Amino acid sequence: MRRLGTSGPMVLMLLILVLAAPAHAGSDDPDEADRLLVYCLAARQRADLAAAATTLGLVSPGSAPEEVRLAGRPLTLERWRTLRPGDFDRACRALAAADPDLREPESPGPLAAMLSVLIPVIAGALLTLATTEWRAAAGAGAQTGNELFDAATVFAAAHAVFLVGWRRGDADVAALESARETLAAKIGNAALARPSWTEPARLLAMLGGLTARSENDWRKVPMELRAEIARREAASAAAFTARTAAMAVRLRRPWLRHSAMRRPATPGAAS
Repeated sequence: MRRLGTSGPMVLMLLILVLAAPAHAGSDDPDEADRLLVYCLAARQRADLAAAATTLGLVSPGSAPEEVRLAGRPLTLERWRTLRPGDFDRACRALAAADPDLREPESPGPLAAMLSVLIPVIAGALLTLATTEWRAAAGAGAQTGNELFDAATVFAAAHAVFLVGWRRGDADVAALESARETLAAKIGNAALARPSWTEPARLLAMLGGLTARSENDWRKVPMELRAEIARREAASAAAFTARTAAMAVRLRRPWLRHSAMRRPATPGAAS
């Protein structure tokens, strides 16, 4: 009620009146009452009407099939109707309801009629909302995934250039560090977009391992050992790039579960 504010009681009252109006209209319909009266007092229904009234316990059987007895007094159906109009109407309605040829298809109640209109409207609104939300999620996921993929590609290229220079002894770490910072930020964006995923944390750990040696350790390694180390570093970078690209692809598909992105992290493991 608080959500509806001051208009809440008025809305509820209007709803009650709408639901109750058909019931009152049906009970006071003069045309319906006349139709039932003509039907029940027709020649071929008179005996059945007397029998129905007897069955309902409203009267006792009369001396003739088309008569009834009330308090021991024989009455015609017309006289009984005058004395006990409520009982007469009850017996007449029961007789009419039992006649399969007289029954009309039941019209839906006011609530059912209202729901028949509201349900398609609500379903359409929910479908529109779901479609809008899906498009927004797909668009955001595509942007985050594309940015991550591009950053991973730039980092892979910068890392390859660094390894070539490292083997010669004149590597410049500036480009690699810049690419690493950009990629780390994009992985962080993916973590924010998918807080239930554990894969971003693993990728950040792998990225840290790849770049930890870049600035300080390369000068200390003898030249004859650098080729093998560079080969291993290149393999590690390729594996990291592949996993990053795989997460970028999954970010573009927000409607799938992607359980592989939610694997529990193993303590002490970076992959």
